[in-house]
This record gives sequence, C-alpha cells and structure tokens, in this order.
Amino acid sequence: MSLKTKTWVSLWTVYIIWGSTYFAIAKVIESMPPLLSMGIRFTLAGLILLTFIFFKQGAKEFRIPRPEIASASILGFVTLGFGIGNVAIAEAHVPTGVVSLIIAALPLWIALFRTISRERIAKLTWAGTLVGFIGVVILLKPGSIESVSGVSSGKLFFYMFMVLLGNIGWALGTYLAPRFPIPKNSLLFTGIEMLAGGIALMIVASIRGESLKDFLNGSNSSWFWFWYLVLVGSIAAYSAYLWLVMNAPVSLTATYAYVNPVIAVLLGVLFLNEVITLNYALGGAIIILGVLTVVSSESKAKRLARD
Repeated sequence: MSLKTKTWVSLWTVYIIWGSTYFAIAKVIESMPPLLSMGIRFTLAGLILLTFIFFKQGAKEFRIPRPEIASASILGFVTLGFGIGNVAIAEAHVPTGVVSLIIAALPLWIALFRTISRERIAKLTWAGTLVGFIGVVILLKPGSIESVSGVSSGKLFFYMFMVLLGNIGWALGTYLAPRFPIPKNSLLFTGIEMLAGGIALMIVASIRGESLKDFLNGSNSSWFWFWYLVLVGSIAAYSAYLWLVMNAPVSLTATYAYVNPVIAVLLGVLFLNEVITLNYALGGAIIILGVLTVVSSESKAKRLARD
C-alpha cells in the first residue's frame, strides 16, 4: 500500500469513526448508565493499550518518572473524565450533532488560551476565533435547538452549557499538555490517560448512584455500540490518528476538526431523527467556518515556522 493510500485510509478512518462516536454514545446510554459506561469504556481501552505495549515493547517502557504518570493522569481526569462525562450525560437531552458542533469549537478555546497567555497569534486565527464564537452563541441561544428528550429550553441550555464547560476543560488540558512532563511514548501516554479518566468516571458514577447491574443489563444494541467505542472509537481511530500525526502534513490531519461534526450531524438526522432548526444549521455552519479558518491559519503558521 502506497504512502498516499495509507494516508487517505487513515484520514477517513478518523473522519468516520470519530464522527460516529457521538452516535455510538447515544446508543449506549439508551439502556446503560452514562458515566459508568464511559468509565468502563476508557478503563478497558486503557488496559488493552497498556497490555499491548507490555507485550510489544516490554516492561522497560513503563519505567517512567512519577511526574509523567501524574501529568498523564491529571490530563485524563480533565479531558476524558470531565469532557466526555459531560457529553455522555448531555446526550440524553441534546442532539448528537449539536454536541459534536460544540466540541468542534475546541481550536477556538485553545486560541483564546494562547491569547490570554500573551502568545502572538495570527490575525486570521483571531478572525476565525471570533467567527466561531458567534456560531457558538447562536447555537446556545435558548429556543435554537429541539431537545431529543422533550425537556424545557432552560434545561436543554444547561446540558449544552455543560458540554461547553467540558470542552473548555479539554481545551485547557490540550493547551497545558506540552508544558507538563508527559511520557514520550504517545501510546503509553494515551493508555495512562484513558485509564485515569475511566477510573475517575467510575468513581463519580458511584457517587451519582449509577448501578453496575443496570450497566450489565444493557440492551444488545447498547452492548454492540459499547464495544464499538472501546475497540474502534478508542483504539483503532486513535492509532490511525497517531499514524497521521507522524506521517501526514499537519494541515491535512487537522481537517478532522471540521469533518467529524458533519459526519455526526448526518448520522443524527438519518438514524436518530434529530431535527435541524434554522439556528442549528446557521450556528453549526458558522462554527465550522471559524474552526476551518483557525486550523488553516495555524497549519500555515507551523509550516512557515518549519521552513
């Protein structure tokens, strides 16, 4: 298989699989507790990754300084624990496409953190960030979205705002990650992060009163999509993404940021009967435009810095 073919296969793997995880989460929480199911998902995925590293690369890979383990664990709490935990709870009420669009705004928050820390960013990045935030405001405006559970617009706004907070936490973790000591082996880093995030979610699920019995009694459909998230969403897609990071241009790899929500919206409309309102379509389109502008601007800046 040529490099070009491998690149496009990996790219579409990330597009389709990561774009479909929002749909998969919705199917899982139809009959399983949200935080517990996501906690077990990440715990299993983390253990599978760490076991693979042990047999493939040996025990020596695990001899890393404690600060690196601590940093990877904290990032797992913030990104997977807080970020995906909020997504799982919110998807019982918020359309999956809307959730994916709020998550798609991640590059906008990272740009904002860079500005707050007085880093110099390109004018085009600034423009894209402002455009994207306008889209977020339109999307979050009460009455803009129809709930999938029939809750009031006030409660729907609350759940969307929780997704937004989780996304800000994820962005903060992503922004701070290079400033902390983390394992050089990216698969090891991911395994520790998933394990820590999974354990955190299970602890919160226990405090929240979620039951293991309810998880085990999930429907066949929920079980299918649960294992899809563990094996495909958490491992296969991330492996493809890591290959892209190491072998493909940054500008091409970064396109997942605005293709994934398009996949998620289409799946929600086609298979979950989600309704696209005018503000949903307008806000979503503006967010994607803003993210496209920011990602393109940042990719160009990195390319110029290399040259």
